[in-house]
Amino acid sequence: MKRQKGLSLVSAFLVGIFLIAALILGFKMVPVYNEYYSAQKAFNAVVHDVDPMSPPAAFRSAFQRFKDVGDLDSIDVQAIDISKDSGKVTMQIAYRRELPLFANIGLYFNFNVSATK
Repeated sequence: MKRQKGLSLVSAFLVGIFLIAALILGFKMVPVYNEYYSAQKAFNAVVHDVDPMSPPAAFRSAFQRFKDVGDLDSIDVQAIDISKDSGKVTMQIAYRRELPLFANIGLYFNFNVSATK
């Protein structure tokens, strides 16, 4: 007599629930990381397009244009730190993004975006 191999109905159900939960979590995290990569791309573009001798307001204004077009709602333009050191310009910001899951459970993502030219 041969033994049966494979998953029982209950274990297949539990594995399915686990996979569905992982997929839902992954789909909820995509916009968070999309915003981070868009911010990094915008910072790089601003640093390379704006004259290094311009005042910090010019950098913030250029980033505001990227923010208006893209989905960069988590970043406050006034919180961007712009520093100049011997002809090099550095833009950076550290921000936190909250991702509510259900009830009182959520995830927090801490990002640090910076660009130097």
